[in-house]
Order: sequence, then structure tokens, then C-alpha cells
Amino acid sequence: MKKLTIFLLSLVLLGENLVYANSEVKTPEKKESNVETEIKEIRNQNILVPTKKGVQKATQAEADKIKSLEERPLESLTGSYILGDYKSGKILESYNIDEVRAMASMSKIVGVYVVFDAIKANKISMEDKVTIDSEAARLTGSTYKLKEGDIVAVKDLIKAALVVSGNDAITSLGKHIYGSKEEFVNEMNEKCKALGLKHAEMVNPTGLTDYSNETYNKMTTREMFILARHFINDYPEALKYTSIESIIEPERNFEEYNTNPILGVVRGVDGLKTGYTNAAGRCLMATALKKGEGKSLDTRLIGIITGAPSDWARYVAAKKLVGGGLEKYRYTVIGNLEEPVAKLKVENSEAGEVNVFEKSTGNVLWDGKSEIKKTVTLKEGLLAPIPAGEVVGKITYTMDGEEILKQDVIVKDRVLQKGFIYKIQHIYRDIINNIKAA
Repeated sequence: MKKLTIFLLSLVLLGENLVYANSEVKTPEKKESNVETEIKEIRNQNILVPTKKGVQKATQAEADKIKSLEERPLESLTGSYILGDYKSGKILESYNIDEVRAMASMSKIVGVYVVFDAIKANKISMEDKVTIDSEAARLTGSTYKLKEGDIVAVKDLIKAALVVSGNDAITSLGKHIYGSKEEFVNEMNEKCKALGLKHAEMVNPTGLTDYSNETYNKMTTREMFILARHFINDYPEALKYTSIESIIEPERNFEEYNTNPILGVVRGVDGLKTGYTNAAGRCLMATALKKGEGKSLDTRLIGIITGAPSDWARYVAAKKLVGGGLEKYRYTVIGNLEEPVAKLKVENSEAGEVNVFEKSTGNVLWDGKSEIKKTVTLKEGLLAPIPAGEVVGKITYTMDGEEILKQDVIVKDRVLQKGFIYKIQHIYRDIINNIKAA
């Protein structure tokens, strides 16, 4: 009996071991955290977003975040914004644009403006070499990762300042041209004065906050628009730099992508500059060109955002403002030289009345919705002969009640006088009228 009991206990223990062994084989340890991380990093959404490795498709989490932010009005995503037409300077959409705002690294546009002025004045050239000093090499924040003693061409420092917002790059440029950081800042302030930016104040080349006295580079958002417009007009070649997607230099282990969150995301964007400090929030000075087709012409817009609370808020706000603006506004050709706009009565002409046409077409920035009306005003009492091309009136276009264009109206062909019989009849009628009047 004792032997039987021992045998049965052995079978029970053996069974438990077999069950335990099988459970180890069938239920391996799960790495749930790793799986979740991998799922989050799958970039398969049809939304392009900026990443540390350039523009890529969004993850599901990013797409959800973007969708949530897109439901909010622009005013809740920014501290201020402005959308304006580059060609005319007209402000199309705006919010809080006359409050003086910190501009962070967007102020590098002022610095690069001054550098381009120096190149234009032959003070330096693009190929000049700049030796990096210890002050520039010690700068923090966004940098080109320059080291003391590095020798870099002016053109490469300009690229670094505009593409990756290199604090070391812009500071080195300024000191190379003007001898000191202070003199460079003085030139930046003089530039602002020359452009009529009355509220502008530059305290350093970088846009970083000076915490020793809590000061920073600043101006109103309206003035930022004026600055951007002048900069593009005076130095359109700057867009060749601001549209560069990345700076990759394997020889010194440097790889950084353009800080502009909508470059490569919104079609046509080719500039200009981002900025971020605690005082400024997330900022963007953007510009984009929409190529003309059909009856539309090339249209360049400038959009500026300040005070966005996060990178994603800035991204969504920029897409709404600039991307939405490109879809909405376009320069449109007005008029048709082949179609008559009215008929002109010419009493002594062979035809009695003739078609009149616009002398030339015009163009206007149109939002695709506003009603455009035209009014033709013709001269009265005109008599033949009238030479071809003679101006016989005006055509005026209005949009939402505001005059947007006024053009000459002409006769295309010579208007001939009626023949000999008409002249006799006209003379006879005049005689009869004179007799009656007597």
C-alpha cells in the first residue's frame, strides 16, 4: 500500500511538471511596450508631416492630433497671424497684427538682409572665408555645430542661418563684416528704420532672449510682413537658400533638415524662416508661389504666424493660413480682347453703330467667390470718321462694390462716314431746321 501511494504521488508531480513545461512553450514572454512603439512609428497616413528625418507620412497618432487641431479656429492656434499678397502688399487675412511680438529666429531675416546689403556694396563676397571664434562656437539653441577655428565660406553660413537657423552662423557673419556683434546689431536696427518698421528692436543677431535684462528681438506682425516683402523683392535669390530641404555633411557628421514645417508639405512653399523662444512661442514667416495656368497668373503669398503653443499647432495653423490661401486667392486675368463690351452709336457712320472693345486686359487678386461687375461708359456725340484704335470710353470693374480696375475702350477698325447722298440729306435737313428756327 505504501509503495502504491508513492507511485501515485510520483505520477501527480510528473504531470504538474509536464503542464508547466508546456505552458512555457505556448506562452512566450510578450514585449508589449516594444510592439506599441513600433505601431506608433508606422508612417502610413496620407498626411505629410515634418520629422527629424525630413518630410514623411504621418503616424496614426500624429494624424489624430492634426485632425483635432484642424477643428480649432486659427485664432486659438496662434498669438497673431497675417496673410498678404506679395505683389500689391494687400493684407488678405489677419489677427492681432499690430501688437509688438517677440520674433525669435525670424529676426535672422533682418541679419541676412544686412549681409546681402554688404555683398551688394562689395564689402564682402559669397566666397569669402570666415574663421569661427570661441563666442560663436559656444552658442546654444539651433546651431550649425561649428567649432572654434573652423573656416567657412560666407555662402555656407548664409545657408546655415536660413535653413537650420544656425545661431553660430549668423553671429559669425555679422562679426566678420562689422567687427563685433554689437555693430552688427546696430546695422540690423538701422535696416529696420530704413524699412519704416517703427516698432522694431533688435538686441542680438540670433533672436534668443537676453535673460540678463529680459529683452528680445521684436516688431509687430504687420511689420514682419513688410520686412518679408521687402526682403524677397530686394533679394529673390534668398529663396534658393530658404527652399533647401536639408544640409547633410557626412565629413563632419552633420545632418539637419529645414526648420520650415510646411516646406515640402504645402506645394509652392519656398521660404522663409521659423522661430521659437519662450517669449515668442512657435513662429513662422512663410512664403509660397502658385504658378499661373489658364486665366490665372503667378501668385505669391506671404503668411506669418506668431505665438503658436506647440509645433503641431504651428504646423496646422501654417497649413490653414498659407495652404488655404493658395487655394483661395489667385491673380486672375480680367477682360477679353476678342469680345465686344458694348455698341457705340455713330450717327453719320455707314454702319450706324459699331462694336467697341477693351484696349487691354488687366488682372486682379480674386478669391474665387467675390462678385466682379463691369460698367461701360462711352463718349457721346462722336462723329465719323473715327480712326482705328481711338479711345471712345472706359470700362470699370468692381469687386464687392470696390473699384479694382479701369481700362480704355476703343474701336478696333476705322469707322467710315456715310457717302455723298447722306451728306446732301444732312445739309438739306440743317437748312430746313434753320428756316423753321427763323
